[in-house]
Amino acid sequence: MLSKVYLHWADILYMSFLSQSIAVPVWLLILIMVAMLPLLVSLYRLVLRLKRGEIVREEHSEEVLWKIRNEMHAKSPKKTVKEFARDKRHEEKTDIVHVLKIMAKEGEKGILIQSVADRMHITMAKTQQAMKKLVDKQLVEEVVGMSGVKYYLTELGRNYCASKGIL
Repeated sequence: MLSKVYLHWADILYMSFLSQSIAVPVWLLILIMVAMLPLLVSLYRLVLRLKRGEIVREEHSEEVLWKIRNEMHAKSPKKTVKEFARDKRHEEKTDIVHVLKIMAKEGEKGILIQSVADRMHITMAKTQQAMKKLVDKQLVEEVVGMSGVKYYLTELGRNYCASKGIL
């Protein structure tokens, strides 16, 4: 009788949970992994912040405090809507001035919009916006030809360039 008990405990000790096959549906495993994903991502971000030194440990008597530094926000302040609009207007004005400089250099030959975009190293859309504003102000005229639409500086445009010192 004693040997049966001993064998019974020996069987329990050598029996492993991992060696037994358990039927677990694949969808359940996927569900568990997807549920753990946000936790793993937040832990990864926390470890990165600790490595960068954004989170600092401070010990006060019997308390341990974890403080978050706000250095990142101090280095790059966010722009307000007014500042963003002001910067965009300034960029548009500089594009228009550059287009006028290129037009003044070309003189009476005229220039294609693609050439202007290539010289200024900006996109065609920005160049077209600048040209449209200049055409609306009658500083530049567009002429459709066989090689495409060429833009010429008008008399008003030449006077404007001369008065602003662009020529």
